[in-house]
Amino acid sequence: MEAPSVSAEERHRIERVARFVARDRDGDMAEALLLRLLTITRNGRRWGFLAPEHPLHPYYLQQKVSEQCRILRPRPVAAADR
Repeated sequence: MEAPSVSAEERHRIERVARFVARDRDGDMAEALLLRLLTITRNGRRWGFLAPEHPLHPYYLQQKVSEQCRILRPRPVAAADR
């Protein structure tokens, strides 16, 4: 899924947060804390994609799941490593 028309900076921010949440040992808690921070700071322009009703939230979720799959997928063993 391609991000709806967003700046490269915003796309990079979404991908970075998705990667962080996917790699964190307790990603659900990290995501909950980020959502709480969004509520407290009201910085929807920067972090709004974390909210389920935001138009970029599906892109964020897709990036997070993609990163989780990448982490779980075993790396192929090179012929020289065998």
